[in-house]
Amino acid sequence: MATLDIPQLRSVVAVATFSSVRRAAEALHLTPSAVSNHLRKLEKTLGTRLVTAQGRGIGLTSDGEELVARARVILTHHDDAIHALAPPGDSEFLVAATEHAAQFLVPSVVSTLNALHPGHEVRLRLTRSAHVRDLVHDDRADVALMLTRPARGSLAIADLPLQWFGTDDAPLDRLIFFTRPCAVRDQALASLMKAPHQVVKECPDLTGVLSAARHSLGVTPLPRLGPPPDGISRIEALPPIPDVTLYAATSDRIDSTTKARIIETLRTRLTAGRRVDP
Repeated sequence: MATLDIPQLRSVVAVATFSSVRRAAEALHLTPSAVSNHLRKLEKTLGTRLVTAQGRGIGLTSDGEELVARARVILTHHDDAIHALAPPGDSEFLVAATEHAAQFLVPSVVSTLNALHPGHEVRLRLTRSAHVRDLVHDDRADVALMLTRPARGSLAIADLPLQWFGTDDAPLDRLIFFTRPCAVRDQALASLMKAPHQVVKECPDLTGVLSAARHSLGVTPLPRLGPPPDGISRIEALPPIPDVTLYAATSDRIDSTTKARIIETLRTRLTAGRRVDP
């Protein structure tokens, strides 16, 4: 029976999150060739194509989406077991973030940690804000990014503007959401209280949300930062969505200089994202 390698699963999940081999490699502290090699080995092991070119980045085939959904579950159980049973590494940082913050903000956090602590390995945990808060309260996350409800010791970074996204022919009364709990979902539904709507698709991760939106199943709310994801555009015909607040928390293992640099980097990145927002 074929077996799946944990580093290879981390690579395919990162590629799905960032829609880019290069950015996935930066986040995982690997070379792009190493990430590409992981993808090829997974495809050979499973005997199916997992990724495909999509605009400026990389998308997933249907088999790739299935693998990524299962890989997230496998990695969550794997990492939970490691953290529950193994003592924390002295030269390791865990960055936990909501997927809504991942593509635009996590690479900047990882780059900052790599620059200030080159001898440390940076591990990623991309999950729901509720799970990020749990990691903070359990003293397991060294840097945590979450939405709306802060964890203990969190600092408000900025309010994230939200926008409806979809294809030009997407039905505007059909909605695509993350499964609950999801702060962005709650804000979006609040904006539609007086408008007819139907939730037609619920997805456990951002890859599934974007795939459903690109197939014109409906519209979905996302942070309005930088250019729109490939294959979809902003929808102006629906009521505006209230902003959500982005919070950051750091552990005691993050010194004050590093914490200040991370906060500065996040705020600078968000300001830049608003400037390039078409």
